[in-house]
Amino acid sequence: MKKGNWIKLPNGHLAKRKSSRLVSWLAENEIILSTEIAPYSYTVAGQEQASDISLSTSAAAFNASMLYDQPVMFFGAGSVGSHMAYNLGLAQPAIRIVDFKKVEARHTHDGRTIYDPTLINLYKVDALKKKLERDCPGTTVISYPYNVAEIPDVELKVMFAESLLVILAIDDAAQILRIAELCYPIVELIQVAMHAGGLSGHIAITVPCVTPCLLCTLGVSSSQEIRRLDSEPANSCDIMTVAQQAARIAIDIMYSKVTGKDITRWDTSKNLIYITNTRDKMTPDGPGIVLEGSRKRRGCLICNRY
Repeated sequence: MKKGNWIKLPNGHLAKRKSSRLVSWLAENEIILSTEIAPYSYTVAGQEQASDISLSTSAAAFNASMLYDQPVMFFGAGSVGSHMAYNLGLAQPAIRIVDFKKVEARHTHDGRTIYDPTLINLYKVDALKKKLERDCPGTTVISYPYNVAEIPDVELKVMFAESLLVILAIDDAAQILRIAELCYPIVELIQVAMHAGGLSGHIAITVPCVTPCLLCTLGVSSSQEIRRLDSEPANSCDIMTVAQQAARIAIDIMYSKVTGKDITRWDTSKNLIYITNTRDKMTPDGPGIVLEGSRKRRGCLICNRY
């Protein structure tokens, strides 16, 4: 693989980095399988592509049946995790999901999660299995009602090797970094999180031994620098905005890996995506998304190991 200004994409192609920052806009009512393709800006090695333009395609260009029964490893069935899994259910994958907590009454109010009062006292993973297999026929869910901290490294690595994609939507900072490090040399990972008050969120993507590791991407050195937000209030619409965009990116990566087709709905040389839900300096017309690239830090023990 070439180094420097080139980066390997999830589908195996090489893409040239661009210095310009790509900003595209996400409408609040956009759906996960929208046929509208977002603006993008990259050049694949040996193949020139249009830059900084909006494209559209017919629904026939995306065959959702290609993702049927494709294995996805999921950590976290809370607010963001449940909504993201529900959106992924539209593509009918085979979801393995880990979460040791149970559905409480407070989880069933105002759309904060996908759970309803009939699911109270069930493990979240079992509640998610029941709801997805009922509402999204063809989707299969294997539930693991365990604390990921209790799952040995060797078992996690086996799970990763058997997965097309790993999705990380938990709040335990130590386990976020543990999973990301174990996953880094094996399979693509998407880490999704809300920020304080639900006013923004991020989606971080790591590609095995190509992109920077999660620590470098997030700009942190330890779990102490990641703030837990699992009990902080957030508007359900803001949670769903982040979850829907993350699910869309997950589907793009999965579809590209299965079919070998290029990802064109976002700039794949950018692996850190900020999502804002309010009017601020980042997106004055909000809500919107901003895509950024990250760099490997000198001396990083994870990035330099492989």
